[in-house]
Amino acid sequence: MSSPISGSQTETYTYTRETVETMVFPRVITQSDQIAHYFTDDLEEFLRVTNINLAHTLQIPTEYPQDTKDIVMMLYDDLSHMLRDGLITGIHLLLSELELDPNSHAYPLRYHAMYVINNPERSLKPPGAARRFGGALALPKDVWRNTRFALLIDWNPSANERRRQARRPEYWFDWVPERARFDGTTLIRYREGGMTVDSATVTRHEAASPGYQ
Repeated sequence: MSSPISGSQTETYTYTRETVETMVFPRVITQSDQIAHYFTDDLEEFLRVTNINLAHTLQIPTEYPQDTKDIVMMLYDDLSHMLRDGLITGIHLLLSELELDPNSHAYPLRYHAMYVINNPERSLKPPGAARRFGGALALPKDVWRNTRFALLIDWNPSANERRRQARRPEYWFDWVPERARFDGTTLIRYREGGMTVDSATVTRHEAASPGYQ
């Protein structure tokens, strides 16, 4: 499928404050780990605000941990793995209407957090300190009520064959195409943030429908 704004090929899994912050980690991790950590920090804030039950919403199998923190850590592990392998260039958090639009045959978006990732070196050497800017996510009030949640990724166009390896047992989850379509044409971008670490950058854009600005 295509993401509503970037047009990049995206997939998800279903089973089968403008202060600059300097982040210093106590153990040696890679640039890819720091990028994944930045996203999952935002995801935890997103989940705190929306009260979304990840295990239920993403249809996590019962043999997997059902605790939200455990699921976030598994996501972190999978995302850092894909980043190290150069498989993905973006991540998306979506909140859409529950019903399909009869004209577009897509779910109209209310909110979209888009992470554009540039990780050219994918170095395994210890990175420098990550510099975050733009603060945490800032969702508009009540934008999450009665919505459908989706987590999508943008595949690196050069990884068409390698991305098929993003399956168990190499990963916690089987990363398979999201069949639903989403329409973000009415969204208005209202906030930016991001992170830099050595040569890697993440640019985050938040957009919402006019009724929730």
